[in-house]
Amino acid sequence: MDEKTCLSKMVPPGQRRPRKFRGGVIQIWLTRACDRACYACTQGSNLTGNPGMMTLEQFETSCQTLKDYWGVVGIFGGNPALHPQFEAICEIMRKYIPKEQRGLWCNNPMGKGRAMRETFNPAVSNLNVHLNQKAFDEFKHDWPECAPFGLNEDSRHSPVYVSMDDLGIPKEDRYELISFCDINQNWSAMVCVFRGELRGYFCEIAGAQAMLRQNDTRVRDTGLQISEGWWQQKMESFKWQVRQHCHDCGVPLRGHGQLANAIDDKEQTSEVYQDIFKPKKPGREIEVVTNLVQLGKPLNSTTDYMGNANK
Repeated sequence: MDEKTCLSKMVPPGQRRPRKFRGGVIQIWLTRACDRACYACTQGSNLTGNPGMMTLEQFETSCQTLKDYWGVVGIFGGNPALHPQFEAICEIMRKYIPKEQRGLWCNNPMGKGRAMRETFNPAVSNLNVHLNQKAFDEFKHDWPECAPFGLNEDSRHSPVYVSMDDLGIPKEDRYELISFCDINQNWSAMVCVFRGELRGYFCEIAGAQAMLRQNDTRVRDTGLQISEGWWQQKMESFKWQVRQHCHDCGVPLRGHGQLANAIDDKEQTSEVYQDIFKPKKPGREIEVVTNLVQLGKPLNSTTDYMGNANK
């Protein structure tokens, strides 16, 4: 498959995805700071380094450009509750985004449950506590209507930071895999901060890749400037993101991966990420993937985290 055909099969942020919350999700990234270090975190919250923080001004601008978006506007991390101005973030969001569209992706309320209850729609939020009883109890106490999950079973995370290019997969085969990527077809675009500036990405993984590697001069700024209607652009406008990020992504390979809370497992990555892939949990081993065999039996879908847990 060539690039043009691949792009024609991909989903831009403004195209509806009928099977998901309200037909689509655009995340606003607040920080990759997190109280956990889950294996194969898509946002790199399992790694060392500056976690970054979006400013209130940047967050308000993000909300303003999404006020006409019809899908879910999510607050994303890391754990967004660790943002030092989380309550102010919630106040801003309430000004611009209707409550039925406000979603929260969070593993632990960290004392912010009341602000969460006032701000977010539990029906379009994703609250995976990752086996943490205290976090589960706090969610239910301060936000009774919400539905936290993941208390009694773990999630399985497919490795994201494994480059298909590093593994020697031919370009035409990579485009074929990219064309039906689980994240692109089923989940979210993202607004985040790259080199101090607001940027829009057609994919939350592309945005995370960019931020993790923003100190690498070889990584170009492919993010769209955040202005009114940025999310309505077609995939052609995002082709530079596809060229730079999708070929260095492991999601299309659907590697078997690790349980998020596994003990004494190994983080999997490939050569292009070795300089940034430094686990924040002391002693955690890294396996450098050089061939498909190391990724194990492919999953049916990388985004079915709970369903994959027992595989």
